[in-house]
Amino acid sequence: MEIILEKKDNVNAELKVNILESDYSPSYKKKLKEYAKKVQLKGFRPGLVPIALVEKMHGKSILVEEINTIVSDAINNYIKENELSIIGDPIPEEKSMQAINWDANKDFNLVYTLGLTPNFNLELSEKVQITSYKISYTDKILKETTENLRKQFGVYEDATISSEEDIIYADATDENGKEYKAIIPQYRVSESEKASFIGLELGQTIIKDVRASYADDATIAHIFAIDKKEAPFLNGNITYTITRISQQKLAEINQEFYAKVFKGATIENHEEFENKLKENIEKSYHMESRNALFNDIYDYYTQNTKIELPSEFLKNWLYYKNNGKFTFDQIDSQYKSFEIGFIWDLIKTKVAVENKLTVEADEIMERATFMVLSQFGISASSLDEEMKKMILSMADNFVKKDNGKEYRKIFEQLHTEKVINLISSKIKLKEENIDIEKFTEIQKSYSK
Repeated sequence: MEIILEKKDNVNAELKVNILESDYSPSYKKKLKEYAKKVQLKGFRPGLVPIALVEKMHGKSILVEEINTIVSDAINNYIKENELSIIGDPIPEEKSMQAINWDANKDFNLVYTLGLTPNFNLELSEKVQITSYKISYTDKILKETTENLRKQFGVYEDATISSEEDIIYADATDENGKEYKAIIPQYRVSESEKASFIGLELGQTIIKDVRASYADDATIAHIFAIDKKEAPFLNGNITYTITRISQQKLAEINQEFYAKVFKGATIENHEEFENKLKENIEKSYHMESRNALFNDIYDYYTQNTKIELPSEFLKNWLYYKNNGKFTFDQIDSQYKSFEIGFIWDLIKTKVAVENKLTVEADEIMERATFMVLSQFGISASSLDEEMKKMILSMADNFVKKDNGKEYRKIFEQLHTEKVINLISSKIKLKEENIDIEKFTEIQKSYSK
């Protein structure tokens, strides 16, 4: 077998693969014999079907499969041995494949197109300046967080008059006389109609236009307990008779409340509760700030790094990779977003290789364990030996599920974090103190 590399330009190449009969004949004949042992054909005992008959009936499909296997292995070895850095995977060139006569040819000349990884410069110095936000909490945020927690851990009690955040239960009838059991959370009512759902009394009857009262079909389906497919046909006035009003009672601020909010922690008084809450808010803000920095670094480098890509090859690769699920026109229309992803992958690889960044198996397990602990809302320090074993077992099962899909996902997260952290250490970060309201405004302006 002969493999010849022909570079078309800096980022495009072809691999010409010339395969002789002697390259595939031994393994092809072996496969025929193996197939003959398994094939069942009327008039012949199992395993005694003549090889010539098997070849006549199934030889072409076996030949195609065997040559594809041999060529694929040969190309992969060639790329590895010659240290070729490529984007995507080799793609069979359509004309060379169409020219093959599988019934007559003994030797085959195949052509595969390659996308070559481009050389590019990456500016990792203090010439690059990106803002790093330090978000500060306020007493207002502390108060709002406490109130939200009181709602979260509060209970609902029956009331006689509806107020702003209640849940209203009603017997409802549409204009056609069809009856429903409506459950109306006040927050699902349209802003323009909220006031008319406040101050209602038990047994009171009101008539409201369904489309004015609720924003969309999903809300209507939820409130009237009907199928989403039925919701578009519910129109006009609805007559409601109020049967129950469920009013939220905020949780009392006491030891029981502290224990519900911070499971496993010992909170003696309100001062300790607020200090713990501040700590959690600061951690949350740190995470938001860190995510914003990651996004800003991603945006800066994908927009300002000049990288030549084999665009036509990548469009073809996306088509073949997705088994024709998308048309070439669809891929072409969305290519710019794909291109940004390719650029970021190249940047990540370059940073990781040049700085020898790796992700170890124990780091993946540590992150998986943290994720499991977070689901239960407990900290590692509160675990006894038996609980530790149980959590580790759960983390192990977590990374193995879906054939290691979660393992690969965590690997990618950690790899990206290490790349971003390395970039952050090389560039100039301009720290800016900011409150959460201003930070939220800035993030919203980016998303427009």
